[in-house]
Amino acid sequence: MDNTAPILTSSSDWHWSPTPFPGADFVWLRRNQGGGGSALLKLAKGARLPLHQHPGAEQVFVTAGKLKVGEHVLSKGDHLFIDANVPHAVEALQASVYLTVSETDGVELLESDARA
Repeated sequence: MDNTAPILTSSSDWHWSPTPFPGADFVWLRRNQGGGGSALLKLAKGARLPLHQHPGAEQVFVTAGKLKVGEHVLSKGDHLFIDANVPHAVEALQASVYLTVSETDGVELLESDARA
């Protein structure tokens, strides 16, 4: 019988870290043993994550603001499922925060970002 206890990540324990891209910070909420996990990303208006893909599926849930992910415009409360190896970029149309849940580790950049 598996008696795994719930894991609480209190906002008072968050340690935001910068990404390599201006205006984009992240905090891991939980890492999976086999890779991937859940994280929050905070993007300033106009911040951009260049075209990339992941080896596993990714889910995006917007908690604040407005984002463009690939061809989709997402607002607070919107959820997007992105299958493995599907290229997408992210752009903050407003200052935004979103939850990302990835099933595996890894990201492959498919373009360089002149603003990065």
